Amino acid sequence: MTEDEAITQLRRFVAALESGSRRNANDAAFALLAGNPPLGDRWQSIAHVMQTNGEYSAAHLAMARFAAHRADPNARFAQAAMLAQTGQLEEAWKVMGSVPFGVPSVSGHHYIRGTIAVNLGHIEDAEKHLLAAIEAEPALGQAMLSLAAARKRKAGDPIGDRILSAEPRMEGAPPLERAHFHYAAGRVHFDRREPDEAFRHFSAGAELVRGWRSYDAAADARDAAECRQGFDRDFVDKINNLVTLDTSQPIFVTGLPRSGTTLVEQILVSHSAVSGGEELGRMGVVRRDLTSLSAKGLSDYLQAGGNADDLAALYLHLGQERFGKEGRFVDKALNTSRFTGLIAALLPHAPIVWLRRDPADCAFSAYRTYFINGLDWSWNLEDIATHFALEDQLFHHWSRMFPDRILAVDYQQLVQEPQAQIRRILAHCNLEEEPQVFRPHETQRVVSTASVMQVREPINTGAVGAAGAYRLHLAPFVDRYEALSAAT
Repeated sequence: MTEDEAITQLRRFVAALESGSRRNANDAAFALLAGNPPLGDRWQSIAHVMQTNGEYSAAHLAMARFAAHRADPNARFAQAAMLAQTGQLEEAWKVMGSVPFGVPSVSGHHYIRGTIAVNLGHIEDAEKHLLAAIEAEPALGQAMLSLAAARKRKAGDPIGDRILSAEPRMEGAPPLERAHFHYAAGRVHFDRREPDEAFRHFSAGAELVRGWRSYDAAADARDAAECRQGFDRDFVDKINNLVTLDTSQPIFVTGLPRSGTTLVEQILVSHSAVSGGEELGRMGVVRRDLTSLSAKGLSDYLQAGGNADDLAALYLHLGQERFGKEGRFVDKALNTSRFTGLIAALLPHAPIVWLRRDPADCAFSAYRTYFINGLDWSWNLEDIATHFALEDQLFHHWSRMFPDRILAVDYQQLVQEPQAQIRRILAHCNLEEEPQVFRPHETQRVVSTASVMQVREPINTGAVGAAGAYRLHLAPFVDRYEALSAAT
């Protein structure tokens, strides 16, 4: 590629970003990657755009060129961070092995190594690095939260004791670190069956986070209404007839956060025909090519000359960018309820498994979890009730419309009758029975959600009724949820 050609493609890339054109940005980036001009630090910007667009192969290639150009430890750290963010944790761990312990700082280095190790299931390594991070930065609440999540910190656990003893020195820490500390301390008290202290810390952490991550209930309600508009069985059948591709590769697992979706994902990923699963969320990229979430958004796209196969192929391609072309994959995105109309229309062969759980248990589990991205309804009990009521409406709406596509699975029944419920799930997903899916905790794989610890335990009923000791604390949720449910 000549210098003039490179300049032309760079200008095209920037113009596409300014206009919001995903396709044009991708085309320009692909041209630059193929031509391989000496772009220097610009490769990092291209890498981040490709990551956002779900083009992981291009993102990793661009970041590798950035690291090669800079040839310094900070660039390799940035490369490792992107690998970790895109689920390539084993490769991220290898790259971190070439990064000196002081980069980007002693605490930052040990922290990322520790969190990668937690998700890989290397708990001893994780604890070693996370404790080293706290030694270097005693008020690093993020490291404390990762330590609390790595394993249960019952009475007498020295790491749990160390987390709780940090409270006095956390008073002067930055708000983000204090919030992480409170969630860590709450988790330790929860493991030790000390509900009042646990709830005190969860509430303190939530109150801090609400200061910069507030919930827009009106926007949530608008999205929930828009995603249903115009989608009926006739419209979906019409779009299905336009799709000529085999769309059976993805399996969607959805439900409220902390409702058992990661357990079902682990069950399915244990199957030999399934190559992997995570909170993929690539329907959000598909939606960027449409004017709205409603059926009208899809109709407008088709009337403008778009092709249903192109949108279906885009989703499949983005899934394959993460999991490869062989085998099926699980998409456990938390916002699937908002994309169910598009999924039903564009991916006619993809099954959906929808988890349902006792509302109080689910609400308390969400309230005591620090979610890194989104889910800003989780910092307030009444906001949780508002969001849950909206999700209930979507579940009933979609399951009535697509009873053949959506399998409802009750979490309590799943853990009490795993054999029968797993067979239901396998049959719905058109998967043959295999013995290992009934022992999902034995499957070794990367888990990067808040359920990282639970899925490595045998299926059990320990979480059923977990909210019982917190009923008085949960009264704001219960009262609002019952009022909203009665009004529908």
